[in-house]
Amino acid sequence: MTANPKLYRVAVRALLYMIVAAASVIALFPIAYVFMASFKTTQELLAGGTRLLPRDFTFENYVNAWQAANFSRYTLNSLLYAGIVTMLTVLFATMMGYVFQRKSFPGKRFMLGSFYFSMFVAGAVTIYPVFIIVVQAGLHRSLLGLILATLGGSSILTTFLVIGYLKGIPKELDESAIIDGCGTFGVYAKVIFPIITPVVGVVTLVTFQSTWNSYMLPLALTLTVPDNRPLSVGVTSLAYVSGPQGGTQWDLLIAGTCMSIIPIAIVYLWANRFFIGGITAGALKG
Repeated sequence: MTANPKLYRVAVRALLYMIVAAASVIALFPIAYVFMASFKTTQELLAGGTRLLPRDFTFENYVNAWQAANFSRYTLNSLLYAGIVTMLTVLFATMMGYVFQRKSFPGKRFMLGSFYFSMFVAGAVTIYPVFIIVVQAGLHRSLLGLILATLGGSSILTTFLVIGYLKGIPKELDESAIIDGCGTFGVYAKVIFPIITPVVGVVTLVTFQSTWNSYMLPLALTLTVPDNRPLSVGVTSLAYVSGPQGGTQWDLLIAGTCMSIIPIAIVYLWANRFFIGGITAGALKG
């Protein structure tokens, strides 16, 4: 007996919806649980359980966390740190991607090979030599040293994203601009950069996310200067804020963690429209 094709398609679609819904619940429940836990008291958190909604809904955790961890200072540091690194990375990655993909020059293969190799070097391996360089340069007491140290590694992957995207853009556009009197920088600024907006969104999101969440290098470079700590490092100080019984105030720590996620969530919502399109286009054109 042959099954009804229409009924079969409806059953398959319903099954797919159920699978997607189940996967979404599994992925989103921990996030929702942590967010709602930020409104719970320490006693309720220590009691455990899978209850999602707090019994006593309170916003005091956010107020106390903001004051205890010097959030205003750390948030400003993070905005400056991640913002400057992101802007400079977008500039450098798009410029280097353009030059590597469009131009021929001595040492090009060696430089690209060095970039490829550096992608496989674990970040933890480079922390100590980078720390020594920054200290010897006398930049370890300012955000400038942290920005420069981070910028050195943030432009590698993003440059390859730009190179992959540019492979799908015809070189005739460059030649037309040159005929019209544009130099190398003019072609980059007036022709190439406006075209690669989708991959610029990807670079912005990837760089801001990784810089905002960076922990080990900022920790190493701000140990002696607590006022220079970004939020990713500063929020951990809440783990050492003792409660009335002398234990860790988990309500403050969770509230502080949730606050530190807000800026990256805003950037993601802005850049998300470019992210999938830029990644897919770069992969297809590469």
